[in-house]
Amino acid sequence: SASETETEAGNGFHYIPEDPPGLRYRFASKDEGKKLLLSDQDYYDGFNQNDLDFRMQQRNASMDEYLRFAQEQVLDFSDGEKEMIGDIFADMEKTLKDNGYVLPEMDEIVLIKTTMKEENEADGYTHGNQIFIGSDLLAAATSGDVDEEILDYVESTFWHELFHCLTRRHPEFRAKMYDLIHFTISEEDFRLPPGEFEYHISNPDVEHHNAYAAFRIDGQDIDCFIDFMTTKHFEKEGDSFFIDSTPVLIPIDGSDTYYMPEQADNYWDMFGENTEYVIDPEECLADNFSLAMQYGMEGPDGEGYPNPEIIEGILSYVRAA
Repeated sequence: SASETETEAGNGFHYIPEDPPGLRYRFASKDEGKKLLLSDQDYYDGFNQNDLDFRMQQRNASMDEYLRFAQEQVLDFSDGEKEMIGDIFADMEKTLKDNGYVLPEMDEIVLIKTTMKEENEADGYTHGNQIFIGSDLLAAATSGDVDEEILDYVESTFWHELFHCLTRRHPEFRAKMYDLIHFTISEEDFRLPPGEFEYHISNPDVEHHNAYAAFRIDGQDIDCFIDFMTTKHFEKEGDSFFIDSTPVLIPIDGSDTYYMPEQADNYWDMFGENTEYVIDPEECLADNFSLAMQYGMEGPDGEGYPNPEIIEGILSYVRAA
């Protein structure tokens, strides 16, 4: 298991694995977390009115209102939460060591706790090497007689978010992973068409729209990238961009048009069917990475996967790294 080293840095405990390279992480205090939450200015610069309204749960919300609101959602970790997360990271370290998996080198991970209201009640998300984790999920994993399924889900969430940190830090790793589901990385980001951008929803885990694949639409192979958009504008409290939403296929030729997933005959052939979370290749692969690291080739139910080649590709990479 990982050894634990306490430091007096003013921002919580530092946990350093005994056999690096591995998972180094620390807990941010509420005050530090507030500052870190706003550190990714490029993310907020990409917001549109749709982003603000759904996150603030009100129409015509302003960026200043949102940034104040987002900072108010940051919380301190409890001792029980730190202990639970420490056990999970020790479990993750054991998985790496026992299987001989070597991940690309990572900076120290900074863990930040929030209510998640700033991201429409997600369970987790990332900026840089920071992993934000939801207070409701932490409460469910530390209250009373905790169901093992909850702890498994928390671990899968950390593997999923860790993948985003890895692809952000290592473009070559990202390219190798995307190739597993037939996506190619371009040097430049593609432009979101005006008619779609009005409904676009920003995703902190998807920093670039520069990955494309050939989707078969109306009998033609069209190179498209993926974006995530709502199917309507915010109307009333309770509206969620996780419910009233869809991924869309956008041709990389710059035309002001987009297609729905059902218009592509090979949509699921491209993404595979190991996960239904296919709003972007980044999210699809983060789920596959989580499955691979947590369950290996056996899968969560011991019966493998609909598309085992994706899992095998991930495991082959971390074994050879």
